[in-house]
Amino acid sequence: MYFKLIFTTVVLTLSLGCSTVGRFNPSETLAHDAINMKIDDLAGPGSQAIISTHMEINHQNKSLSVTLYQPIKTAFPTPAIVFLPGRMATVDQYESYARALASRGFIVAVHGWYSLLTTDIELAHQAHLIADWLVTTQGVDAKKIGVAGHSMGAKDAVLAASKYQEFNSVVAIDPDDNGNVSVVRGYVASLRVPLLLIGAEVAWQAANICAPKKNNYQRFFEQAPAGTIELTLRDADHVQMLDDPERFGYGICRSGTADTQQVRITTRRATVGFFIQHLMNGPPLATPEPSNAVLRIARANSIP
Repeated sequence: MYFKLIFTTVVLTLSLGCSTVGRFNPSETLAHDAINMKIDDLAGPGSQAIISTHMEINHQNKSLSVTLYQPIKTAFPTPAIVFLPGRMATVDQYESYARALASRGFIVAVHGWYSLLTTDIELAHQAHLIADWLVTTQGVDAKKIGVAGHSMGAKDAVLAASKYQEFNSVVAIDPDDNGNVSVVRGYVASLRVPLLLIGAEVAWQAANICAPKKNNYQRFFEQAPAGTIELTLRDADHVQMLDDPERFGYGICRSGTADTQQVRITTRRATVGFFIQHLMNGPPLATPEPSNAVLRIARANSIP
């Protein structure tokens, strides 16, 4: 089992570890998904034209790779989202999410590729640094910053929001509590901002490094404060919400039988809607179609 894990890690490193170099080429996932959508569907593009910039930022003596998505015509102060990818995943896997948010008025900073050596504490702190950089250099409203992530990035989005006060809402997409630091035990219960947990129902059926049941989104929900929303993606696996889950190397996490495009659309619609609700005073998150996902709300305690 140990050597199998080493082999898997090497495969993932080779297939997922190459970040975009040079000019950033946006994918067409968002436009493709929007075909036959209603014009106001939150899973599709918004009304604002956007630009994306791949850059290295230097803030508080720390250098970080970030891809920034923002409306061409930005109204200041602006709400913002810090997005943490899954471990070894590249920025372009979350392009449709960033573009859907930015085209509705958010500034979105997607953390660049990070290595296997990055710890949970480090990644959460880097989210904090990016948020502070957005406020000090990009005209972002310090009271309207959300944090989101997928897999390890989802776990550490919750960790960042529990440790740093600048985050006002969290979206965790199929979080996995694996690692030396547990967010389920302690951190998530102390969270004092709205949380949306989006979980892949059958991710646990794939390789053990892909959100097994003992560490998956359900464990987060069990300990989450009241008001937390859990959205279960029926028959979906750990990578089907990505822009390109068929990419070489992702097969070890494939176990879902759901329609991949619908999984991605449902996840993006919920993510955008949640942040519009909490950072733009928008309407409450809409209940998904019964055939696509199941929504429930934690009621043990109340979020202040």
